[in-house]
Amino acid sequence: MKKTHLKTHWYLFIAAGLLLLAALYPINALSSPPPPPEAHDNITVSQSELFQEIPTNQVIIKYKVSYAARTIPDRAEQMQRLSDAAGVSLEYLRAMSGESHVVRLPERLPLDQVRAIAERLAALPEVEYAEPDQIRFHTLIPNDPQYTNQWHYHGTWGINAPAAWDITTGSSSVVVAVIDTGITNHADLSGQTVPGYDFIHDIAVANDGNGRDSDPSDPGDWITSSECYPGSPSDPSSWHGTQTAGTIGAIGNNGLGVTGISWGSKILPVRVLGKCGGYDSDIVDSVRWSAGLAVVDVPNNANPAKVLNLSLGGSGSCSATWQNAVNEVISAGAVMVVSAGNSNADAMNFTPASCNSVITVAATDRGGNRAYYSNYGGGVEISAPGGETYPTTSEGVLSTLNTGSTSPVADTYAYYQGTSMSAPHVAGIVSLMFSVNPSLTPAQVLNILQTTAKTFPGGSTCNTSICGSGIVDAYAAVVASGGNTPTPTLTPTITRTPTRPARQR
Repeated sequence: MKKTHLKTHWYLFIAAGLLLLAALYPINALSSPPPPPEAHDNITVSQSELFQEIPTNQVIIKYKVSYAARTIPDRAEQMQRLSDAAGVSLEYLRAMSGESHVVRLPERLPLDQVRAIAERLAALPEVEYAEPDQIRFHTLIPNDPQYTNQWHYHGTWGINAPAAWDITTGSSSVVVAVIDTGITNHADLSGQTVPGYDFIHDIAVANDGNGRDSDPSDPGDWITSSECYPGSPSDPSSWHGTQTAGTIGAIGNNGLGVTGISWGSKILPVRVLGKCGGYDSDIVDSVRWSAGLAVVDVPNNANPAKVLNLSLGGSGSCSATWQNAVNEVISAGAVMVVSAGNSNADAMNFTPASCNSVITVAATDRGGNRAYYSNYGGGVEISAPGGETYPTTSEGVLSTLNTGSTSPVADTYAYYQGTSMSAPHVAGIVSLMFSVNPSLTPAQVLNILQTTAKTFPGGSTCNTSICGSGIVDAYAAVVASGGNTPTPTLTPTITRTPTRPARQR
């Protein structure tokens, strides 16, 4: 099996691909930095586009009982009679339930035209009724105005979330820990959280005037030049935890902003990353606490998480400190989902990606290829959309954010890229899985995710040797977990509104 236990201290990249070589500096979140403020456009696509009447090429016919005995629906003479009445050539397709039959038109026509054809057929004395064989959508397409720009949920190589939402949008009894920079008071996350905790012990790193406390809100993690180490660059606040939390659980179908994957579940905000990152000791404590395990001098967690999302990491193979914590969390029945890393390197050389029993997630782009920055290799269990903001910002992952460059200012939404964005896709799906089957074990969760994953597209730069078993499929995973299969429906094609590109930093 993968993932060794060599004891090596490690630190996170402040930006994708930047490896901190000295072992004296703390870790940071595994995502590319935010785009500049001018890229935080509120991009919308009219929801009416999703609910237009879709052309169809089929009609359902039921014959009257008094004629049924002497009418043979598929006989050439009868089909010619129907075609003459319809004014268009019809082909018998099949019998269906309810003693009805389906006939096919030569091509798809606008629904009003097909209704007119059905009315002419219904006027025949032997026909009880005739009506268009309409095409239906998933019953739940969120009305959040920017949902249509979240290609990573519904695109060809997205996670197939709409079909999963026909089964569940998440249970309030399932808690997902977002172990990150904390979260801001974003309207699209209002009411979505349970009480969390700030685990940052070092006051300078915490940047909130104190050490550990029960307030996991994000005051900002901006840094000035050389603040973290000699020569380190300046950077505005990332609002990283707000971004990952939005992917997992932003309120869906509320007519505001974006949609989270499991908005019926609850988010446990756990703050471990501040200025220049965060220390192993704080993060490992937070991991145990999130799963309901005791931590010295910290009140017990009243809302233990079934899913832990860690969109963070750094260099070095999994240490004994980390592996021991992972083992305890898994034994407690919780699932740990972690980012593979953004260094375009072997994930086995990064932690917690290299730890045993975690679900390590690589990042794919909109075409189902490995994102250029994503770590890879035998340590990766599965892939999910992480996006690429080159050459177009909207190819990234859209989620909740804040406009402030230092302290919080106002709610916004932005596209990010990174394995920090791919991990919460999987964490959100695992939450949906637990929502339909709370008795799943971590091993069963991983097995279901891997056996139901989408096969990488032909010619993709991903394969099962470097990107895990495939691209995660929310619907297939939820069904395999025990969710009731809804009536099959057709997902509409989404046309995105273009946005101007943002520079990558």
